[in-house]
Amino acid sequence: MEIIGQIAEQSKRKPSDISRLVEEKQRRFAGLLTESGAAFMVAKDLGLQLGADSMKKMLVSQLRDGMQNIDLLVRVMHIAQPKEFEKNGKKGKLCNLVVADSTGEIRLTIWHDDVDTVLGKGAKRGSVLLLRNCYVKSFNEKLQAGLAYNGSIEVNPKEISFDELPEANTAKAKISGLAAGMNDVCILGRILRIFPAREFEKNGGKGSVVNFLLADETGTARATAWNDFAKQVSALQENDLVEIEGAYTKQGLKGIELHLGWQARMQKSEEQAIHIPKASELLLKQAQPRKISELKEEDAMVLVKGKIIAVNPGRLFYSVCPKCGAKVQSNENEAVCEKCCETKQPAIKAVVSVRIDDGTGQVNMVAYGKEAEKIIGLNSKELQNQAGERGSEAMIEELQELAGKEISAVGRIKDNSFSGEKEFRANLVEFEKKG
Repeated sequence: MEIIGQIAEQSKRKPSDISRLVEEKQRRFAGLLTESGAAFMVAKDLGLQLGADSMKKMLVSQLRDGMQNIDLLVRVMHIAQPKEFEKNGKKGKLCNLVVADSTGEIRLTIWHDDVDTVLGKGAKRGSVLLLRNCYVKSFNEKLQAGLAYNGSIEVNPKEISFDELPEANTAKAKISGLAAGMNDVCILGRILRIFPAREFEKNGGKGSVVNFLLADETGTARATAWNDFAKQVSALQENDLVEIEGAYTKQGLKGIELHLGWQARMQKSEEQAIHIPKASELLLKQAQPRKISELKEEDAMVLVKGKIIAVNPGRLFYSVCPKCGAKVQSNENEAVCEKCCETKQPAIKAVVSVRIDDGTGQVNMVAYGKEAEKIIGLNSKELQNQAGERGSEAMIEELQELAGKEISAVGRIKDNSFSGEKEFRANLVEFEKKG
C-alpha cells in the first residue's frame, strides 16, 4: 500500500512495522476502519502530516455506488441550512452540501460534530474542501458522498492547486433586480420588520411560517421563511444584516417575494456592508409618502407627516417575554408566556398612542418599544420606575406638552382589535428638526 510506504519513509521506520501498526489499529476499532483510514490514524499518532500526493485521486464522474476509502478535492457550490433532529432519544445534526469538480457535482452529507467543525472553519459557497476517506452511496437514485469513520475535511487547504475546480456562484443579487421565477438567489440585506409567526397543518403534520421585510440600498422585498427558517427569523432583530443563499422568487400580491425553501441557507452577516444603510434610513428612504386622508389598509409601508394634537389615554408599557417578545399573562406570583409555555420574569415594552393631524385628516398613531420610548422620552426602565411612582395617567397628562410638535412616521394602517377603529402602527418615528 503506497501510503504505508510514505509513512515508513517519513517516520524512518520499516514498512513492516507500519503495516503491523495499521493492523493493530483496525483490530482495535473492530473492523470499523478501512486500511487507508487506519493508516491515516497511525500517521497522526506518529505526528506526521500526509500531503495531497497521498490521495487516491478520484473525480466526481468516476464515483459509483458502494465505493469506499475515496479522497476528493472539490469546490462548495451550495450549503443548505444545518438541521437538528432527535432519534431514539438522542439529538443530532446534519448538513447537506453540493460540491463539484471539473467533471460534475455530488451531494455531500456531514453529520454531528463534523457540521460544527466544518462551518466553524469558515466553509461557505466557493470554499475548497479536501475530503479524505469518503464513501459513496445511492439515495433516492442519486449518488451522495459522506465521511467514513475517521474521515476528515480540510477547508481551503494550503499548498494544493485547485485552479481546475469550477467557480461557484457567489454573486449577490440586488432587490431591485429580483424577478419572478428566479432560483438559487444569493442576497445581502437588512431586516426591516418581522411579522408574527403563523402555524399551519399540512398532510397531517404541523408547520410554521414567518414573513419579514428585507431591504438593501436598491429596494424592499417581502420574504417568507418556512418551518426551521421561521424559528431562525423569529430570533432575529430588526436592523440585523443577513446573508441568504439558495432562495427562490415568486410573484406575490404586492410584488416579487423571496422564499426560503429547504435548499436555502441564512445567517447573520459579518460584513461591514457600508453600502446598506441602517434600517431607519432605509425605511425613511423607501416608504411611500401618504396623506392621512389617503391611507388604506393594503398599504404595506408608508410615510406620514403631521402634528401631534394629543396623547391618548392608556398604559405606557406592558409585560413581555424576554425570550420571544410576546405578551405575558401575569398574576400575583408569576408571569406565563403563552407562546413559549414557560414561566418567566417578564420584561417591559413601552407603548404610546398619539393623535396626529396633517391637514387632510386625523389618525391615532401607535408606537411600541424603542419608537415609543422616543416619543415618551424615557427608556423602558425609567418608564417603569416613574409609572410606578406617579402613575400612567399623570405621565400622560405631562406628555400633552407634545401637542403641536411635527412628527414623521413609517408604518401601516391596521384595525384596533378593541375599539374597531383604524389606527396607524408605526415602525419608525422621528420628530421633525427645527431650522
